[in-house]
Amino acid sequence: MVIEEVRYDFAGFPKYADDFLRDLLRLMIISKLNSPLKNKVSKNSFLSMISMIEGSEAHVVKYAQPVLYVKYRGVEFTDQRITSQFVRLNEHVIDVTMESIFAEFVKSFDSMASTAESRVRWGVLKTNHEKEQDQTSEEIVSSRVDAEMLFASLNSFIESVIRLTYLDPKTHPDGLMGTKVAIKNALVTRKSIHIEILVGEDLNILRLNPGRRKNASSILFGSSEPAKAIISLMNQS
Repeated sequence: MVIEEVRYDFAGFPKYADDFLRDLLRLMIISKLNSPLKNKVSKNSFLSMISMIEGSEAHVVKYAQPVLYVKYRGVEFTDQRITSQFVRLNEHVIDVTMESIFAEFVKSFDSMASTAESRVRWGVLKTNHEKEQDQTSEEIVSSRVDAEMLFASLNSFIESVIRLTYLDPKTHPDGLMGTKVAIKNALVTRKSIHIEILVGEDLNILRLNPGRRKNASSILFGSSEPAKAIISLMNQS
């Protein structure tokens, strides 16, 4: 196992720390984004999302049931290729830990996390929309609208996490400052995304379902105070 720990210090520029954390969380989600291949609605939602992420394409991992994952800037992610986590120590210091059995994946992830050229840009319409041959024009448009809504939900999720990293759990039970945060899975299922987020030692599964008029975000598993706060902030936005 290859483990790399990197400290990023943005002393005097907390806004840059927020920008870095925003880009890092997007990359962490991309590295875990997946969908079952054999479910047509889920697959189309996933492919529409991929078509709106610069530098990405879909690839298939043949488990017992084939699963779609993201190939981002030449790196084929799967649920086992790399794990990453961060801890925000204060307004300007962020520690990032990356683990993989392959040294090249740690190196690639570190490079993508720290260079502006590899910054994840999603919600961008590309000309080479990835689709299945049996998709109609109406299905493509519908899936694209669903993808835009999912990206909006992911952006809301990320902004909520960043907001909580400014709060110390010693004085705010839902605070994330000084707390390990990791994205364990990001499953596209039909027209929603299930985000598995590890907060300290607590695993939580959040459902982002922007098609719902009320409570579009909810907790499927876990009951940590930060998870409750994330959902509350998302449903307020």
